[in-house]
Amino acid sequence: MSFSPFRRNTVVDNVFQELKKRIISNEYEAGFQLRQDSLANELGVSRIPLREALLRLEAEGLIEIVAHKGGVVRSLSQKEAAELFNLRILIECDLMKQAVPKMSDDDLDQAEVALKKFDKMVISGENIDNWTKLNWDFHYQFYKPADQPNTIKILQMLHSNTDRYIRQQLLEEGAPERAHEEHNELIELCRKGDVDGACLLLKQHINATFEQIKPHLS
Repeated sequence: MSFSPFRRNTVVDNVFQELKKRIISNEYEAGFQLRQDSLANELGVSRIPLREALLRLEAEGLIEIVAHKGGVVRSLSQKEAAELFNLRILIECDLMKQAVPKMSDDDLDQAEVALKKFDKMVISGENIDNWTKLNWDFHYQFYKPADQPNTIKILQMLHSNTDRYIRQQLLEEGAPERAHEEHNELIELCRKGDVDGACLLLKQHINATFEQIKPHLS
């Protein structure tokens, strides 16, 4: 038996991804109101898939749905950010610990390819909207061998909540070069099978990122 694809889900996904991109890129800054009527007209969709997309954004912690205002882009306090980054350290170091013994040369070659794409974009200053996606693509290569899809899904949500601030951090002088050095060292440690060294560097890398974005937090 054949059936048509569920096109409504595609509409919801597309709207969700577009609005998420605008929030992460800071086109929609903290406090910005996502009004359903105007967005539905702009995006050419009905209010039903738009409402579902807003609910998904709220579930990821990017907006808060407020009566008579629609969705409002959330700000991130230093206290909240500290919690999110601590969770990232716990989850990412655990994934790294599980993944390193399972990593193949191909996994690490893919990490190098992802790193080259990230470096090219960030150092050149091109396609700024793609920076955080490229950063995630790089880090994902380290966690994929752990084969923990549900954990990685949670981790993606944590990244979403901090991506807009990480992009600002990457604009600071010397930040792209520091990121490259640490990313490249992670690859080398994993090639050596140095689990403890890779986990320690990853923890330091995440902590350093948090310290650098603190000035941008509410």
